Amino acid sequence: MVKSVPIENSGQVGILVASSVSIFIAALSVGLRLLAKRISSRFDYSDYCIIAALVWNCALHACCMLLVTHGGFGFHTQEIYTRFGPDTATFFFKGIMAFALLWNATVCFSKLSVLLMYTALIPVRSMVVWARRIGALVILWNLGDIIGGFLICRPLARNWNFTIKGTCGSQPNYYFAMGIINIITDVFIIVLPIPYLYRLHLSMRKKMIAMALLSIGIMTWVITIYRQTTLPGLDFTDMTYDGVLATLLSGLEPAVAIVLACIPLLRPLFGSHKLKENTSSKYGYRSGGGSELYSKKGMTKSGNREFQELEDDNDDSGSQVELKPHTQMASATSLRRQLSTRPLLLRRGGT
Repeated sequence: MVKSVPIENSGQVGILVASSVSIFIAALSVGLRLLAKRISSRFDYSDYCIIAALVWNCALHACCMLLVTHGGFGFHTQEIYTRFGPDTATFFFKGIMAFALLWNATVCFSKLSVLLMYTALIPVRSMVVWARRIGALVILWNLGDIIGGFLICRPLARNWNFTIKGTCGSQPNYYFAMGIINIITDVFIIVLPIPYLYRLHLSMRKKMIAMALLSIGIMTWVITIYRQTTLPGLDFTDMTYDGVLATLLSGLEPAVAIVLACIPLLRPLFGSHKLKENTSSKYGYRSGGGSELYSKKGMTKSGNREFQELEDDNDDSGSQVELKPHTQMASATSLRRQLSTRPLLLRRGGT
């Protein structure tokens, strides 16, 4: 059994604090998001994905804490062997492989949640098609990252036992390349809704607000790019000490991504769900409805779902921009039919 390692340096403390904060802010954000969705609409697939991302995020940071408390993370590798024994070092290098798997799962589900949120907010065929394509790219990239991480050293045990014969590829270069693909998928996800938002019948100020709400994921780029700069010079043979900063940033990135994926949907918590029925209908969204992701119901014959453009009649009154899942509304034709039949019903009731 691997013994616990004493907390003696700032690197260990930094990882423990960062992991604790990452779990807290992600859990708080998802909790607030679910509360907001309960107020304004039903849960949809984007919510289930963000819950899955939260679960994986908690597992990721639990793993990170164990690397510190039982794997000697924060000490030089040679010091771990001499002070705590080879079992502690083996625990760390096996744990860092588990960390990579959990990281990919967390990032994958957080990005899929954002894409599903897009299709709920803007349910038009072209958006759904592009969201599916980018989602497929995200899944394939994460699967490739996991498989490549396990195969980069042959045999597999070479990842945690450097004394056995075998070969390893350039791990810093590999993870740097995977990080570049990560940034590319982020660019696709952030740019995707902008053309649709730009075509809305809103003032430019409100268009910019809506774009900003759906583009705040750009903040993760700061973390990702900074982490990328640390990878080329990373010494994987002394990963227990040299990889503290890169691992800390890697753990922080998906937690921040979860938070940013929740922010656009928190508006109902500030009272905007108390809009009048006619106002919410005019804007093409209804507070009590849920999303209709990938369903044929509500589609036209051509396969395109009707997209309600927003009319900004209340711009001068300081009306707020709120993002809610789209639901079907009664068409103007059906309303006219109901009104036209009302006099006939009254005549029948009077005879």
